[in-house]
Amino acid sequence: MLIKQVAVKNILTKSKLPDADYVINPYIGCNHHCVYCYAEFMSRFTGHTGEKWGDFMDVKEGYKILSTEKMSGQTILLGSATDPYNPLENKYEKTRNILLQLENGKADIEILTKSPLVLRDIDILSRMKHIRVGISLSTTDTVFARLTEKSAASPDKRIDAMRQLHLAKIPVYAFVSPLFPFLSDYKAIVSAVEEYADEICFENLNLRGNYKQAVLDLIAKHYPEVFANFVAVYNSKQNFNRYWQAKQEEIETFMRKRKTPYKMYFFHDKIKKA
Repeated sequence: MLIKQVAVKNILTKSKLPDADYVINPYIGCNHHCVYCYAEFMSRFTGHTGEKWGDFMDVKEGYKILSTEKMSGQTILLGSATDPYNPLENKYEKTRNILLQLENGKADIEILTKSPLVLRDIDILSRMKHIRVGISLSTTDTVFARLTEKSAASPDKRIDAMRQLHLAKIPVYAFVSPLFPFLSDYKAIVSAVEEYADEICFENLNLRGNYKQAVLDLIAKHYPEVFANFVAVYNSKQNFNRYWQAKQEEIETFMRKRKTPYKMYFFHDKIKKA
């Protein structure tokens, strides 16, 4: 893997995400090698046009964290286009240092990660008054997880990280994403995490850009029995909307019988929370 340190002027970026006003990505790139990674488009903006996403990582240096004294009620998300607790964090500790600078600020801080390395920073997180940690999980099936997220922590390790955060009284939610049609068992995920999660969020798989073909190739090779139906979901916007609207209603019916609050991110212009 190609690793280099790059100077940036600012690490706090305004966000268009539905629940984040700003984002912080301490690294460029990600080495989890998720087949569905939407962030690979960033390669063309960062001087990595000749390198495959997942085969390089840039460590950001030289920035200053803006004061959050006037950001009360605004949310800063760490990890919109990288995992802030990717393996390089063990060495460079960029995320830890950023949290140290933000811990006494006025903004609401949110972390999204697939990594149990977040547990290293429980000492900081437990001191923060406005913190929330999201653990991303698309399956409890270890085989499927290894195929789609080959270098990320196993589902069991992520669920255990949620358990430990919960025991430490740090607000934690499960980000059930992305849900694969006909393959992701949302009921199994909910059953595994609801004891520890303060909220469960659901997001569907979108297929666009260069990763679309990689996902289709994986499904064709390893899950040929669902391939035709899988492709049909993404053949047209009408099929996509019809399938995911029905799935959203199914999940909502299921979740209304549970005690854990939930939020639906299937259609970002119509975020549903309960």
